[in-house]
Amino acid sequence: MLLKERILIVEDSFIVAYHLQATLESEGYIVLGTQASGEGALEFMETQRPDLVLMDIMLSGDLDGIETARIIKLKYNVPVIYITALTDKKTIQRAKVTEPYGYLTKPFEDREIFTVIEMALYKHNIELRLKRSEERYFSTVRSISDAVVVIDESYAISYLNPSAEAISGWPLAEAQGKLLYDVLNLQNPETGELHVNPIQCMLGNGRVNTMPENLVLRTRQGTDRPIGEGSMSPVIDSKGRFTGLVIIFKDISQRIEHERLLKDFEKGRMAALLEGQEKERSRIAKDMHDGLGQMLNAIKMKVNAEVKGNENAALLYKMIDEAIHESVRISENLLPSKLRDFDLATCLNSLCNQIEDSSTITVAFESSGSRIDLNQAQKINLYRIAQEAINNAVKHARPSFISVQLHEDEGRIRLTVEDDGRGIPATPKKPSQHGLVNMRERAEIMGGQLTIESDTDRGTLIIAEAPAMNNVLAHAQI
Repeated sequence: MLLKERILIVEDSFIVAYHLQATLESEGYIVLGTQASGEGALEFMETQRPDLVLMDIMLSGDLDGIETARIIKLKYNVPVIYITALTDKKTIQRAKVTEPYGYLTKPFEDREIFTVIEMALYKHNIELRLKRSEERYFSTVRSISDAVVVIDESYAISYLNPSAEAISGWPLAEAQGKLLYDVLNLQNPETGELHVNPIQCMLGNGRVNTMPENLVLRTRQGTDRPIGEGSMSPVIDSKGRFTGLVIIFKDISQRIEHERLLKDFEKGRMAALLEGQEKERSRIAKDMHDGLGQMLNAIKMKVNAEVKGNENAALLYKMIDEAIHESVRISENLLPSKLRDFDLATCLNSLCNQIEDSSTITVAFESSGSRIDLNQAQKINLYRIAQEAINNAVKHARPSFISVQLHEDEGRIRLTVEDDGRGIPATPKKPSQHGLVNMRERAEIMGGQLTIESDTDRGTLIIAEAPAMNNVLAHAQI
């Protein structure tokens, strides 16, 4: 016969205690002992741990059975069954507060006590299993790095895990019971306005939804923490009723900072690369002007002085003259000298006139706003963007008209190049479009952006916008 659970009897009547012990042991229960007072029961519990306590309410000593049961439940979590002849309302109310597992009124039948004991032990076992399950669940939730927030159907906070506490700045003890909107203050990072709370739209629809991206959480301390990768899952009870919501999200501050550092690094790398290209162009332009250009001029003068009246000499003289003009043109394209001496609007106007003179295309330039003394780096970047856009249009789009517009004000500069050509094909023949990439990189280096709109029927529009940087700025970005 299998031994059953261990029981402590707390009863100040020796006869009742003896009868209970004999009855229980006849059914295979182990009676660890009997105590006549609450103090004795608590002292016994210090050394031995029964599975259940049968507790008389009226005991000898200062502690009655109800107060003793309260201490046992608090310190040892052992189920207690009251056995008493008291059935008055006041006693019953006091006993209920201690959440007993049964209440036997004297006198009682033997079968009645067995039934109550078995039900109490079964209930306590179920509660222990549920408690262990909850502890495993909450240990898991507490240990994950994602923030976990649980709310009830009335938008009140039920639970925050440590990550949610750290991100929001709200301890669970203080946040519990507060409305969700007082704890999760979601805002638009660009405008700072309160976001239309996505959770309100989620309540009751029974689906797992992802939270919108690009949200910031205004913490209790007033700082903004960007959050992302969020999801919202409804809590549904056994009857299919909505009882709350589980919200999970991450603090993505470190990821955003990492992305910013990578972007700054890439921006600096491209700036250095373009700076190297411009320096190399400057060197080649100088070599052509000072070396090849001067040599061709010397040959031209020698031919003019030594050979006269000869038709072949005249032709040679003309060819040398054309070679000189071509070297000047190439040198000017590599690094226009006017960029060092004139403002951007003047340089762009000269570029447009040069393109128009060398082709059958009308190239118009228009300048507006108040002209700014831009630093050399920004002048070169904007000039190269315009040069690339115009050359692309002439080479690929076959336009009849190109419009170049420059608008300058104190805070921002905008360059627009528009043509009425064939547009940029959706699937270009060549896999790479270095010119477009180059223009975009130059815009980003200046802290701006490049917008390209193209239509095969209406042509191409390219807009480069960036903060205006004048010569007071010491940091050159090329």
